[in-house]
Amino acid sequence: MVRFIFLIPLLLAVSACKKEYSNDDVTLYTWNRELYRARVHPDGPATFSNSDPKVVRNTDAVFMREDIITLTEYKKDRQQDSIFNASGRTLAYKYKKLDRVNR
Repeated sequence: MVRFIFLIPLLLAVSACKKEYSNDDVTLYTWNRELYRARVHPDGPATFSNSDPKVVRNTDAVFMREDIITLTEYKKDRQQDSIFNASGRTLAYKYKKLDRVNR
């Protein structure tokens, strides 16, 4: 019984940390995408703590480039995590939704 008391907060914490992707893989949007690189520090590695776009407001983020793309919400979320994980947590995209694409 005591073990369940300790297990419940652990399960709540794990489920709260799970990233959920948007389920909209149909509607296209135009996005302003900015690429940031983590700044190198002499006392530690150049990494971001997560792929959340708010993290790039950090003063340690170095702006690399900017472009305009057309993606669905789902593909935007997947792309954001993909570049973050593939770069070893050193690159992060920040997206700003501009317009909905009319077909």
